[in-house]
Amino acid sequence: MADNPTTSEWLLGGGGLVGIGMGVRWLLEWWGKRDDRRQQREDRRAARESNEVIELTARLNQLEEKMTRLTIAVNILVAKEFRSDPNSPELQQVRVILGDAFPLQLHVPQDMTDKVGEVP
Repeated sequence: MADNPTTSEWLLGGGGLVGIGMGVRWLLEWWGKRDDRRQQREDRRAARESNEVIELTARLNQLEEKMTRLTIAVNILVAKEFRSDPNSPELQQVRVILGDAFPLQLHVPQDMTDKVGEVP
């Protein structure tokens, strides 16, 4: 016999069938677990996105609260300035800066001005 086995000798006598069988078994297990791995990745992604949505919602709520407080503060200051000088250039600047986002009503109807003047 030669030192190098033939293909048939290698397959039948040298464990080649066992090796091929092990390879096929591994391939079938890998293929079967493919859906499980995909589902695990999907679950991790969904959990990560859910956490991000919770964090963004909390940040949005904080920003909305700050905007509300800032709006109140600006309205208080504008009202004070309006009472002291309704035609103040600063008020006009504030109106331009705030623009459409926070419109300021600087015009007071005449009948309201008359009624305020009557208050002792």
